[in-house]
Amino acid sequence: MPYRITTPHVLPVVVSATIALVSCSAEPAAESKLYQGDSAELGSGSVSTYVEMDAAGELLSIGVRLSASAFESFPLEPDGTAPCFDVDGDGTEDPATECFMMLRRDLDLPTAASQAMAPFGYVQFNYNPEGHPPPAPPVYAKPHFDFHFYLVGLDDVREIRTGTCGFFIDCDVYERARVPVPERYMPPAYIEVGAAAGEEGNHLLLSTAPELGDPPAEFTQTFIFGSYDGHIIFYEPMIAVSEFTEGLDECQDIARPTAWEVAGPYPTRYCMRYLPDEDAYSVSLESFVQRDAT
Repeated sequence: MPYRITTPHVLPVVVSATIALVSCSAEPAAESKLYQGDSAELGSGSVSTYVEMDAAGELLSIGVRLSASAFESFPLEPDGTAPCFDVDGDGTEDPATECFMMLRRDLDLPTAASQAMAPFGYVQFNYNPEGHPPPAPPVYAKPHFDFHFYLVGLDDVREIRTGTCGFFIDCDVYERARVPVPERYMPPAYIEVGAAAGEEGNHLLLSTAPELGDPPAEFTQTFIFGSYDGHIIFYEPMIAVSEFTEGLDECQDIARPTAWEVAGPYPTRYCMRYLPDEDAYSVSLESFVQRDAT
């Protein structure tokens, strides 16, 4: 799959502010600019994207905000936004058996920040009220959110066609999704388990994640890398709904490969926070380091 960044068609809202970083941040930030991206309805609230840059135009964070009000009435059934496939060939797509059991929102990142955030292109946000079914490990059958931060455009993701293999993925496409990532681009301790999904990509799991141990720990959060045709195409914090409580303030390191295929800024950690002034939650990629392509 070629690396192609889709330019979001969003009118940016720029907010100048002095940001006081919470306890999981390493040091206070100077004056920064917050660029607002796409927003979509979710339950009784909304989900939206943003990009934060410092006064010099350097990337600080790429994130998603969830209003706390969204948690008051999450739908328990798919709302027609999830990919489907007519598995039995009867001319219809049964929402209960032939669709992903999730709510999906494709959210553009702000146009004004496109140059600073490249190669990141857009966010696919999923709410999974029943978690993931097989072939995902059983521990992930728990209500959770997927935050896919893509390094390719939405058109590229839609080319990962739905079908009858894996997680509703076309069988030929499934084989392409499982093409190994070259070792130098593969983050350490990540493994391929056949968890390729239509209109998403292959999900590479952290083999040392506590929930994949023996015995498995309870799933609370994990970080997934997505691949397709031998390329890393998304970064994904996957977080249980139960983690989103007032007082949430946590950052985790992101595993790093020894080389990067595409030059640009790449995050070294992801963070989850409750924002009391906004009565909202944020999930963000942060602490970016500029990498050369090798």
